[in-house]
Amino acid sequence: MRHLQQHDLTKIAVPCTRQWVVLLLGAILLLGASGCGLRTIPPIRYVPILGKEKDITTTHVLAKALKDRDLAVRAQAAAQVLGIAAKDSDPGVRLQAIETLGKMEEKYGNKYLLNALKDPNPFVRERVLQVLNERQAQLSDSS
Repeated sequence: MRHLQQHDLTKIAVPCTRQWVVLLLGAILLLGASGCGLRTIPPIRYVPILGKEKDITTTHVLAKALKDRDLAVRAQAAAQVLGIAAKDSDPGVRLQAIETLGKMEEKYGNKYLLNALKDPNPFVRERVLQVLNERQAQLSDSS
């Protein structure tokens, strides 16, 4: 009898877990649609199927997004990777990331460039200002 009771509990626990995951994913989509900043996550097709992959990291999801068929998704993923590099412990890596972010469209790179204005290294902050000024000059010339 005790064995039967334990077996019944496992049948109940699995659907509850699935329902919880579905509710959580729905909440994430709802928050993203309402504009609370979650719009920058890769498309929902990159949320792993439960049980298929053991270790899912941000880097893993971004790597998949970099191969997406949609150019905007690839550009957004590249900007996120560069945003991570812009916080690296090595100022040389941060400078390279800033250079590349400055070459991207504003909607992808500016968020990370503006965050880099708070960099502890004065040379990095100076380069961020130069990149932003160059971008502004290009916009003025094209108008």
